Formats: sequence, C-alpha cells, structure tokens
Amino acid sequence: GETDAELAERVQADVLTAALSGYEAVKESHLADYQGLFNRLSLDIGQTVSEKTTDQLLAAYKNGSASEAEKRQLEGMLFQYGRYLTIASSREDSQLPSNLQGVWNYMNNPPWSSDYHMNVNLQMNYWPTYSTNLAECALPLIDYVDSLREPGRITAAIYNGVSSGEGEANGFSAHTQNTPFGWTCPGWSFDWGWSPAAVPWIIQNCWEYYEYTGDVEFMREYIYPMLKEEALFYDATMVRDADGKLVSAPSYSPEHGPRTAGNTYEQSLVWQLYEDVVIAAETLDQDPELVAQWKANQANLKGPIEVGDSGQLKEWYEETTIDSMNSQGADASGHRHLSHMLGLFPGDLVQRNPEWVAAAKVSMDYRTDNSTGWGMGQRINTWARLGEGNKAHELIGNLFKGGIYPNLWDSHAPFQIDGNFGMTSGVAEMLMQSNMGFINLLPALPDVWAEGSVNGLVARGNFEIAMTWTKGGITEATILSNNGGEAVILADNVTLATVTDGSGNAVDFTVTEDGKISFDTV
Repeated sequence: GETDAELAERVQADVLTAALSGYEAVKESHLADYQGLFNRLSLDIGQTVSEKTTDQLLAAYKNGSASEAEKRQLEGMLFQYGRYLTIASSREDSQLPSNLQGVWNYMNNPPWSSDYHMNVNLQMNYWPTYSTNLAECALPLIDYVDSLREPGRITAAIYNGVSSGEGEANGFSAHTQNTPFGWTCPGWSFDWGWSPAAVPWIIQNCWEYYEYTGDVEFMREYIYPMLKEEALFYDATMVRDADGKLVSAPSYSPEHGPRTAGNTYEQSLVWQLYEDVVIAAETLDQDPELVAQWKANQANLKGPIEVGDSGQLKEWYEETTIDSMNSQGADASGHRHLSHMLGLFPGDLVQRNPEWVAAAKVSMDYRTDNSTGWGMGQRINTWARLGEGNKAHELIGNLFKGGIYPNLWDSHAPFQIDGNFGMTSGVAEMLMQSNMGFINLLPALPDVWAEGSVNGLVARGNFEIAMTWTKGGITEATILSNNGGEAVILADNVTLATVTDGSGNAVDFTVTEDGKISFDTV
C-alpha cells in the first residue's frame, strides 16, 4: 500500500491536474466517465424541467405547493441520483464498496467510523445495482465479502466453535459492524452488534450478480465458494429445538429483539442461503451429497414463517398477538427495522404463500410509516413487493418530507447514503419485479404515475426491459434477451398481447394456468 506521503503526493497531483485543466474540461471528462453507464436507463413518469433549483423543488414538495409535474421531476431525479451515486462510489476497479457514507464522509470522526454495517445498510447500498443496469458496480462488494472469509473464520472459531485449518473453508462469520481491516467480531454492543446472519444476508447481494448476468464461470469461481462455506457454517452451528426443528441460536432480531432460539429474521435468511446454494451447486453439477444435506436442513428449519393470532407475520416464534412481545422489551410498533420482512424483500420466501403475504401486510401496517431515511427506503421496497404502489409512493413522499437534505442526500440523521439507494431500488421494484421466476411488469404502479415509460431496467435472466404505459396499463413492452432462454411475463391483460420478434414476426407463446405468458428467446 501507499505511505501517507505517497498518498498525499498522488492526491495533490490529481487536484493540481484538475485545477490546471479548468472547470469545463473537468466537467466534460466527468460526463464522459459516467454517462456510458448512467445512460443505460431512462425513466419518464410525467416530469418536466422546472426553473426552480433543487432545494426550492424540495421545499415546495414538502409544503405542498409543488405542481404534479414538479413532484414527478423530484421523484425521477432522486431515482436517477441513486444510480449516479452508485457509479460514483462503486466502480468495477474500486478498491472497496460504498460504505455508510458512500465515499462522501466529510468528518475526521464520522458516525459509526464510516464503516460497513450489514444488518441492512450495506445490503441496501446494493439493492438497485443490478435492476437498474449497473451490474459491474457490484464487483467491489463481491470482492469485499470474499475478503471477510479469512478473518471471519477466526471469528467463527472463537464465537461458534467452527474451525478451519490451513486450506480449509468450513465456515466464516461476520456481524453488524465490519471493516476492510478484518473486523468481523460482534463489535462493542452484544445486542445490536450480534448478527451472524448478516453474512447470509449480504451473500444474497452477491448471488444476485449471477441471477441477473447468468455468468456461470464467475459464479463458479467467486460466488459458489462463499455460499458453500456459509452453508457449511450453518450445518455445523444450528441446534434442534424441543420439536426437533433446526434453529440458529442465539438469535437476535436487529435492532430490538430479545435473544431467542431462532427468529424469523435469521431463519428466513438461512432458508434463502440453502435455497441459493442448492441452485448454485446443481447448476455447476457439484457436491451432490452436500446438496442432499442442504435440502434436508432447509426442510427441517423451524418456521421460517409463522402467522400469529392477530393475522400478523411473526417476528419471534414466541409471540401470539401482534403486540405480545412488547412486554419483553421488544417494542416493535413503529420500529425502523423490518428484520422479519426479509423473506418478502429481498428474499423469495413470503411470496410463495398468499397467507404469508396477507400477514406481511398486517405486520407492515403495525410497524407504521414513520422512520428514518433508510428505514423509509426499506419500506418503499417492502410495500412494492406487496403490490401496493400507492402505499410505496406515500413512503417516497415521507422520505422527501423527513429524510432528504437539500442536496438530495439521505438523512438518517445524520447523513447516510443507504436511503438514497433504497429509494432507487424501490422505484425499480414498483415498475418491475423478477424474483419469483417470472418478470412482473408494473406490479406496484401508483396512480400518480399513470402515464409513463422506462427503458433499461434489467430482470433476472439478463432480460432488459423497456415499456410504455397509459392510464396505468402497458401499451407496449420490449424484452431484450441478452442470454436467451425462456421469458415468463406477468402483466395486466398480458394474455391478450401480441408477441413479435425483432423483425416483426409472430412469436408463439403459451398461456400458463395463473395468467402469465411464456415464450422462448434467443
């Protein structure tokens, strides 16, 4: 690495070069640098260009004096700003992924040391990366998570009794706080700091690189090894409860739960870990004996989802009614964290069962809409997954009114970048979802976005999406298949659509029992 003097010399040279080049040349260089990535995606939700400055637009949005076109301008701007911030803080050749402040820490003693938090924050930083057509911007994150494996084996040995000898990879562990220097222990708070399930959660972000790009060789070399090692960790550390079910223990629901033997947060993440590692191993035709073990463990997990007497999606398996845990010091009403919702977003578990989806709505209403910037960002995504576009848009409004600074940075408070990325991801989820094996077009379109278009969203399977809609209904959609394979599409009235290829020739499609259409692509 560089010495302090070498670093100072390099920074000084960059500053001097910029100063001698002049403003216009630096600006042109910057535009050329980022717009090749940025211009992959465009969004029109009815915005116009206002003469008001950004801070004036924000003030008008907050006090209710903004026109509808000005509201749409600010909403579209914040969506694209998140993509810009991704490009600016996490590039293919970046040394590190974006941290709690992205790369814009302005303090010598910043909040939380400007580090990496993995009980929602680092995950949220990368939620919009793939769906908004910036997949290579996730490579620094994958490198970083991979770098946690070696120090994380020491943490796994000390805290969990899982040993890996030289050349072995039997399991690694990291928690809420971690750093590029190998800090993977629980940190200075054994309550909110304790979160070994942070690792299977952040690995979801890495696994999605394969889901979106279809790059099997990259998955073989980089992603499957970390999935496998973490699955081995849970194979070794889970215990059986009184009913013989496997639980992760001790579990703690960030950042407010009592310590229990299993909870919805950890069990959902372990379920998703087994789901993804099995798909990876079978895709690569590797480790059949482990695959059988992983499938058995997944089937024997406690929960992961249970519905309580209030019709709620339980956060803890001990709770009965929706507020029964409050007496144990775990007041969940209005809490900013949605730890028990991870099987809904970003996971693939809750949507498998309509009863669980209904229970998730009950729990989300109980949680209320009041939160900090990133908390509202998470709520936008969660309501979008529930198909509630107007509710998701209401949360966008709440974010503008209580979680955005005049320069459009997210306010926790103080400044944290994650809420910006959460909003961008949430808008993408409102317009298109692809996590359940099909492409769902306009699953959560709010009434105020009734007319619009988007070009450049990316669905899993490496399908690039463009669509135009009027009165809330799609008039035309284009699916660009980058990898080939079957495309399965869900949208209002999609069975009445005409499907043609790029030359205008009719394409045969199949109508599925649940109202989707399916056709092969090249």
